[in-house]
Amino acid sequence: MSARYTTKLLLAFRSGDRCAFPNCERTLSVDGDHSNPVVLGEAAHIAGEKLGAARYDESMSDEQRNHYSNLIYLCGDHHTQIDKQAGAFPADRLHSLKSQHETKVREAMAEAFAGVGFPELEEATRWITQVEPPVQADQDFSLIPPDDKLKKNELGSSSRFIVTMGLSLAREVGTYVESVAQTDLDFPERLKVGFLNEYYRLRKDGHVGDDLFDLMCRFSQRGLTEQARRYAGIAVLVYLFEACEVFDK
Repeated sequence: MSARYTTKLLLAFRSGDRCAFPNCERTLSVDGDHSNPVVLGEAAHIAGEKLGAARYDESMSDEQRNHYSNLIYLCGDHHTQIDKQAGAFPADRLHSLKSQHETKVREAMAEAFAGVGFPELEEATRWITQVEPPVQADQDFSLIPPDDKLKKNELGSSSRFIVTMGLSLAREVGTYVESVAQTDLDFPERLKVGFLNEYYRLRKDGHVGDDLFDLMCRFSQRGLTEQARRYAGIAVLVYLFEACEVFDK
């Protein structure tokens, strides 16, 4: 048994796709010339996964060993180092490094959102061209306040922070969507359907609350490595969240 793929995606997103080892911060994905980006990061176990592994704790279940809380996102070199030098990297130190790194990533979001403009939004929504135009159906145009929607979807402080940052760009995203719709009438609906398809897939797999929200954020960054473009994707998700197009009303 090993960590689930979606757990690894959560770890990568909350780590800003960078190694959590102090002063490394290596970007753990590379663009492909004619293929999807390759993720280089590793979900390293804090308490070892198997008997004989570094920091193995026999009192833990397999589920606990592969839970998000027992994983830290590292490059291959530092994954090897913490396991080969286990005495210098006890579990409590690794938990601290993980927490500090993920907090630092959250704090850097404000600066990243500040770099979002039309060029970044265009790049972040390029994948929408591959989504089939939706069949028109009855639409519910009701809106609810973002705070009420946060509560209904059981989103905590971490998701609230991202939504707050993203809302600062809601008007910019709305203007962008309207401008594209001038020449591509189906664009707004394809945008919504593209996100909804992933949302329902994740819901079907049992994801809820902050985990679901962060996985949707990760999805919004698909194929993007440059920071402003990555956060342009999240800004689009938050725009759809506010418009009640995605997530429960």
